[in-house]
Amino acid sequence: MPRTNRVRLAAGIAGAALIATVAPAATAQQQQPPPSKITVAYKSWENNLTPFTLTMGGLPSSHDLNNLVYDTLFWSQVKEDPEPWLAERADPSPDRKSWTVKLRPDVKWHDGMPFTAEDVKFTFEKMKSTTGGRYSHHVWEYPVFESAEVIDPLTVKLNFRDAAPTFKILPGADLPMVPKHIWEQIGNPGTSTNTPSIGTGPYKLVEFVNGQRYRFEANTEYFKGKPKVDQIDVPIVTDAAAAFAALQTGQVDSVDRTVPPELYDQLSNQPGIRVVESTRMESVQLHFNNTKAPLNDPVLRKSITLAIDNRALVDTVLLGRGQPGQDGWTHPDSPWADPKGTHEFDVARANRQLDDAGYRRGDDGIRRTPAGQPLQFNITVAANEPQHQRSAQLIGQQVEAIGVRMTVEAIDPATLRQRRGNLNYDSFITNLESHAHADPDALSFFFHSPVPGAPSAGSFGAYANPQFDQFVESARSQVDNGERKRLLIEAQRIFAREAPALVLFYPNGDYAFRPSAYNGWVADTGHGILTKRSFIPGYEDDRADAVNAGDSDSSPPWAAIGVVLGLAVVGGGLFVASQNRKRESYEAEEA
Repeated sequence: MPRTNRVRLAAGIAGAALIATVAPAATAQQQQPPPSKITVAYKSWENNLTPFTLTMGGLPSSHDLNNLVYDTLFWSQVKEDPEPWLAERADPSPDRKSWTVKLRPDVKWHDGMPFTAEDVKFTFEKMKSTTGGRYSHHVWEYPVFESAEVIDPLTVKLNFRDAAPTFKILPGADLPMVPKHIWEQIGNPGTSTNTPSIGTGPYKLVEFVNGQRYRFEANTEYFKGKPKVDQIDVPIVTDAAAAFAALQTGQVDSVDRTVPPELYDQLSNQPGIRVVESTRMESVQLHFNNTKAPLNDPVLRKSITLAIDNRALVDTVLLGRGQPGQDGWTHPDSPWADPKGTHEFDVARANRQLDDAGYRRGDDGIRRTPAGQPLQFNITVAANEPQHQRSAQLIGQQVEAIGVRMTVEAIDPATLRQRRGNLNYDSFITNLESHAHADPDALSFFFHSPVPGAPSAGSFGAYANPQFDQFVESARSQVDNGERKRLLIEAQRIFAREAPALVLFYPNGDYAFRPSAYNGWVADTGHGILTKRSFIPGYEDDRADAVNAGDSDSSPPWAAIGVVLGLAVVGGGLFVASQNRKRESYEAEEA
């Protein structure tokens, strides 16, 4: 097959800006791309799109973009009993320490090589030896993978150190399988950003231009049937306002982001565009550096969270289109959530706690530690996340009431990820999807006391509490779901008291698209609509229902929109010509 990692330079037009003034009239045929091709604006570059090299700058969509190319043994981790995918079934040993996986017989890698039990064995072994990245902790931390035995070409036995009763959820429904014949010679896969992205998935990555775009073509021999869209073009549009403006003007057919609340009514009523409701079980969270004084004091952390009004954040940042976060962290729609979970907002109590702990106010109104250190901290956010920036600004205003100063620091997503791994921050805001809430072991994954050398130790604040550890460890090995839930509720209540992190809100899942380009989107719970099941035959009954009834064949109302986009067109991608225009559309309330 042709090389899938060819990288081109956009000669002659690199850095050039094309100012596109919207025309007042255009025919539907002119604006409608061929049915075999759609264009989806994506917010971040994910390297060569392999399970080892994802930047995760596109959270919460990174996993689903990757899963256009790669498959997992089951689908998906949101379900208590995931659907067989690459696996036909998985049978546990009585002690749940081993799982024997029977594979489908009709699967090939994109380069034509057969997918076999050797690839499954290799994937687990390679992930075990690769301590960084999105997926490795599912075999490095929990469940701790020990060995694999190939029984025959389509059967493999996976052995774990401890009981793994939820194996089919994680790692079975989350860990992408990778080809042994591609990766076995690569010592450090996390740095292999030019290695071809070869999977078994419904789409082949046939081109990527560094920082600019991806192009996918249908895997016509996919074991679940030929995908319904022949080609998916994915330009990287880091500016959210530009991405939705491009949707309105017909330059893209969908956007990977949820619809900004400020645009919800407009897009819901605009002919030619439809909005659907789905959910990723997404959450936006504030994480503290639990190892850094004085934020290593749970009294201080809890006092800060008591001063944060989550309902006000939902009303202001999301315009009401979301749920306030809960102090126990787990999404309220998760079957594992504390049914009595809530968020405590009590400024008076926060001030009393800080007074009692010896944090005295200075003449400037800022409290000091008993040693004289002012309670001044940064909230670090990704520069391509305007809702995170706005949330951080509001938090900074709210915590002034308790004598704490928190300043917003917006940086490049890749830099933020690097600093998180090095614990080089005071606090940060990030978002996570169903991976963090639907899985019963998520609290253990993210907040168990760090194991020495574990890759995730700093990425979520390095919280450490032996009692919390005891509850989440016991929950991991429980076969009985009722007992597992009881243990997890106890862990959530410890979490709520000590506040190593705070969920600010759970956004609604509103997604917009142009049905004249493609109208087969599936509202896949936990995955939004940019999911492989949107393009695979057989899932039509799960098709997303539109919340409006706009004419799918109508042209966009060009005269009414009246927007002038400053877009840089580089090699066919869409880019913002001036970064100074960032956030102009849906942070106008700051003006």
